[in-house]
Amino acid sequence: MSHEQLFGHLAGDEFTAQEAAEYLEVSMSTFRRFVTSGKLVPSSAVGRNRMFSVPDLKAFKKALKLAKGR
Repeated sequence: MSHEQLFGHLAGDEFTAQEAAEYLEVSMSTFRRFVTSGKLVPSSAVGRNRMFSVPDLKAFKKALKLAKGR
C-alpha cells in the first residue's frame, strides 16, 4: 500500500509523540533527540502531551529517507 492509502485520511490530524515515533519508525529516544535538537517541533499541546502534525511528520520522514539514500 502507498503512504497515501495508509495515512491519507489523517492529513489534518496530529499524532502524540509515541504515535509520531511509530510513524517515523524510530525509537522514542531517537524521536526525543529530533525534538530536542529542533528538527521536529510540536504543533500543539493537549494537557501534558505534545502533538505533532501529520504533514510535518510526512515531510520529515521523506527527508530521513533521502538522507539515508533510500
